[in-house]
Amino acid sequence: MEENKKIRIGIDLDDVVFDFVPTFLEFYNEKYGKTILFDEIYTFNLPILLGISLEETLDLIKSMILNKKMPLVFKSQESIMQLAQKYEIFFITSRIVRETTIGDLNNLFSGIKFELIFSSNTYANSPGKTKGEIGKENKIEFIVEDSQDYALECADKGIKVFLLDKPWNKNCNKHENITCVRNWDEILEKIEERT
Repeated sequence: MEENKKIRIGIDLDDVVFDFVPTFLEFYNEKYGKTILFDEIYTFNLPILLGISLEETLDLIKSMILNKKMPLVFKSQESIMQLAQKYEIFFITSRIVRETTIGDLNNLFSGIKFELIFSSNTYANSPGKTKGEIGKENKIEFIVEDSQDYALECADKGIKVFLLDKPWNKNCNKHENITCVRNWDEILEKIEERT
């Protein structure tokens, strides 16, 4: 590796930095009078899971992101600040609603340098480059992800993936480039072991 060349780490946003699914469920349950629990979310295909149209799902997501403060995943902010001291940070997200994303990240991570890249979203049929393509193009060595589908796609492109334990990926894939992790403490520990 070249002198002064920092390792590049990709980090997904929703359910890796921001607690998207718990916030969305609270929003959905209030609006529809339902009681769907976090542990019942077995897929990111929310229209199928919730029995509503893709358009209605996207409207709900947009309304939630624009009107509700989303809490952070435990220790995500301080862990990323710590990683940024040693590594280059790339936020790579398939988030559909982009309006507030850069402002939120600038507020949370002021003082560190990062790049934000939007990928395609297979669940909402939005076009663009995949996370794996973006990772490969940007020479990302590690990516932190919560979607097993995206993790596999990145792993197949040679990117090492830290896949967070979530109800929708309980059967963590045994791909050689995927390491299953429970939380940010484990992510930090495993990145340090490998660099």
